[in-house]
Amino acid sequence: MSAPGEIGISRSRRAREELAKAWLLAVLERTPLEEMERVPISWIASEGPPLIADIVRSLGGPAGSRSLELPAEGIERIGELGELRHGRAAFEIPRDLAALQALLIEALRREIPERQLGSFAGSVERLAEIFGDIQAQVGERLVRGRSGGAALDPLTGLPGEAELHEWLRILLADQRRYGHPFCVLMVGFDGLDRVDQAFGADARDRMLRAVAAVVRGQVRAGDRTFRHAEEELCVLAPHQTAADVLPLAQRLCELVAGSQGDAEPRISIRAGLASCPEHGEDGPALLEAAEEAVWAAKAAGTDVSVGPS
Repeated sequence: MSAPGEIGISRSRRAREELAKAWLLAVLERTPLEEMERVPISWIASEGPPLIADIVRSLGGPAGSRSLELPAEGIERIGELGELRHGRAAFEIPRDLAALQALLIEALRREIPERQLGSFAGSVERLAEIFGDIQAQVGERLVRGRSGGAALDPLTGLPGEAELHEWLRILLADQRRYGHPFCVLMVGFDGLDRVDQAFGADARDRMLRAVAAVVRGQVRAGDRTFRHAEEELCVLAPHQTAADVLPLAQRLCELVAGSQGDAEPRISIRAGLASCPEHGEDGPALLEAAEEAVWAAKAAGTDVSVGPS
């Protein structure tokens, strides 16, 4: 019996080809007829088998690893899939990958006897990590292309407005097509001006950069953090509602408050939450609702507020 990282399908060209064919059929079966011309059949037929082989080999990586252990060719294949799934069909990528993941799980189930439940569970967990990274890389490549290769914010190292609006487009299309909710978390600052007056612009920038690092470190792997306006950060949380994100928002405010000494001046952050579709069904409306919630929190003297119903 081979180890989970060396399962038989990684050594069998015929098995890889059969998986690729099964994947193609799974994609075709759930693609509406009017969108058939958008399905990258030639790509799946030519690049599917080697991509499957790369993914299977990656199963030998350590569980819990957050890096995608594919060779450069595999990364390029992933990018090509994103480019081929242009327009509305680009939003089918998660389902394409889910179909392939399901087929690989079934192959693992056949390869690893049921008595070795630990090995099977570990391989499936690792497979989920790999596919999460694949989906993230496809999305990032699409967004970078559509935003014109916009540079990261030099102060925080976060993506800026251009990428924020492209990710909003992707999440809005996903919500309209499949009903998946998402949440906009807006983070506003209090006290940066006082820090600037007391210690100068460099100190102010260090505080903003530190808070950005806290936010980025606390959000889920699938969430996206952006620099928004001069004194705001924005997080997009897929498949989450405002109620789901509320504990994260409260934790962020508490972490920033608890990380400072008693000496003045101090800064604080306020968080505003807006859910799609509950608080808006387009990008501008959702951003406005989240910003209004930030101001509502400031006015009420609370840490977090949720957008209007």
